Amino acid sequence: MSSIRRRLLLTLFVVWVTIWIAVAVVSVDRANHEVGELMDAQLAQTAHVLRQITHAGNLPNVVSTAQRLSPVGHAYESMISFQLWRGGRLISRFGAAPEEPLGQAPGFSNKVIADARWRVFGLSNQETGEALYVGQSYAIRQELIEYLTLHALRPILWSMPLAVLLIWLAVTDGLRPLRRLRSQITHRSADQLDPIEMRSIPTEIRPLTAALNGLMKRLDRALAAERHFAADASHELRTPFAAIRTHAQIAQRSKDAQERHEALAQLIRGIDRASHLISQLLILSRLHHRVNDGETTSCSLVAIAAQVVEEKLMVARTGEIALTLNTPPGEDALIDIPPSPLSILIGNLLDNAIKFSQRGGEVRVIVLGRRDHLLLHVIDSGPGIPAADRARVFDRFYRPVGQSKPGAGLGLSIVRRICDLYDADIELLDAESSSGLLVELRFRRSS
Repeated sequence: MSSIRRRLLLTLFVVWVTIWIAVAVVSVDRANHEVGELMDAQLAQTAHVLRQITHAGNLPNVVSTAQRLSPVGHAYESMISFQLWRGGRLISRFGAAPEEPLGQAPGFSNKVIADARWRVFGLSNQETGEALYVGQSYAIRQELIEYLTLHALRPILWSMPLAVLLIWLAVTDGLRPLRRLRSQITHRSADQLDPIEMRSIPTEIRPLTAALNGLMKRLDRALAAERHFAADASHELRTPFAAIRTHAQIAQRSKDAQERHEALAQLIRGIDRASHLISQLLILSRLHHRVNDGETTSCSLVAIAAQVVEEKLMVARTGEIALTLNTPPGEDALIDIPPSPLSILIGNLLDNAIKFSQRGGEVRVIVLGRRDHLLLHVIDSGPGIPAADRARVFDRFYRPVGQSKPGAGLGLSIVRRICDLYDADIELLDAESSSGLLVELRFRRSS
């Protein structure tokens, strides 16, 4: 499980260790440079002092024997050596200097003696034929570098536990607002969806808090719609089931065959109405939230319209209604709506058109192509809808006064919901050539 605290602590610790390593590398490099400069200066100074001594003392030629170290000297004496050559012959030497020359030319050079590296500085005198070489073991330099570096970095090493503690405290304090926000949300009840107070929220988590407030606002609206929907559904379902129960009781108690037959017929019609109502309620409930069921996001308006018209032909023929479809030739008519909701939309419009058209009437479905959009017209030959009721017929369970046709009052509500979900426009108009209704839907072409 991902943890912001763990990630911050690990990141800060890695950064701190990286900085420490960088400081250590720089310290070693600078110490190496400065110690080298200092020791080279000492070598050169020692060589010049010894040269003055040899000139002042006018040393005679002596046997080439190494000089002994002083019993009161320093251990580093063995790491500092010099040679004096005159006329190509070793006159004097000190320390670990070998019998062969320490250097080959005047100035600074490096020499390996007994698997140890030495730094050598040489001086020569062309007039007297003398050559003076002063050597120093690199071990002295390395020990001094390590000593200086260790003492420079020791405070950083000692501060590591303190730094880890301070980092942990800083991260813990920095995440305190998130813990407070979590506590506020945790202690809320399911019905408490009011916005979180933003005054005490830090700037960094204000976008998160604003997003949570927006989510709770949408949830509040959705729950309110669900409660309203459940109340309406329970009210609408109570009536058909009460009628079903009444007709069932009449059929059960009646001894007259005709009366019983009529009661059973009413019972079947009541069941059909309840089934249709439940089906419409389930469709409307699914459409409360736009859910992707794995369908493609676009389809052909012409193809779906032809499919739905084919499905409704039998119902239209039963009512002696002429159902026709007109589509533009060679038009792909692609729109950004999945096939399933588009089929429901056209099906509900055709159900209403067929139901409200009188026997011998007609229902026409027309697809019209425009440059940037498509039009779907569903025209019936029924009584139409009064202009005063056209805004309200999209409300759930609304039925105009005086309407005798059976129905749940949900068909146009479902159509409007699908249009809202997929950015389509719907308008109810008077049919031009009859007294019926023209339903015009405008869809944007698929890009």
